Amino acid sequence: MLGELLSKILLLLFGYAMPAFECFKTVETRPNDAHMLRFWCQYWIIVAMVIAVESVISWMPMYSEMKLAFFVYLWYPKTKGSDVVYDTFLRPIVMQYEPNIEQRLLHLRAKSGQLISFYMKNFADKGTAFFMDVLRYVVSEKPEGSNAELRNKKSGWSPFATKRRPPSPPPEPLFDSNPDAALLAEALRGAIGAKPRRGSNDKHY
Repeated sequence: MLGELLSKILLLLFGYAMPAFECFKTVETRPNDAHMLRFWCQYWIIVAMVIAVESVISWMPMYSEMKLAFFVYLWYPKTKGSDVVYDTFLRPIVMQYEPNIEQRLLHLRAKSGQLISFYMKNFADKGTAFFMDVLRYVVSEKPEGSNAELRNKKSGWSPFATKRRPPSPPPEPLFDSNPDAALLAEALRGAIGAKPRRGSNDKHY
């Protein structure tokens, strides 16, 4: 783990940062030096090709160390491997397939606007859906007690308050339309209420 991290740091310094600074100095201080400008163009072309095929060859053991050594070999002043690799390997292959590559790149460039709009639309839609999912998840994670307390506060309800039954509506008169039936009902009620109760001296048969 530590060796891999160290290799990545060294690759960042000696494979990208230092060559980029040397290329910057060449462009700024020696803009008419065609040889050095060509050299650094060759270096970055090779680096781009390595990165393009990296997913295929990164399974090799000690790949990071070999990549670091190769990049240093490309730009180191005593070796200047960029000239060798470019003129011997890269240039003949690219020149052989240059018309086909250029045709495909032109077709891709013509479709680039549609591709960018397609991916941006999908990204916007998926991003909105993802944001709404996260928002729903956050809302659902709120404790239920807080919502219940909020509702209780709004309604004025307390768990310690005694329950009050709602007042019952006044009874509707049953015999508004029939006065005779009302009189008969009153008579029956009086008769039932006036019935004497049996006491302890009553005889039972």
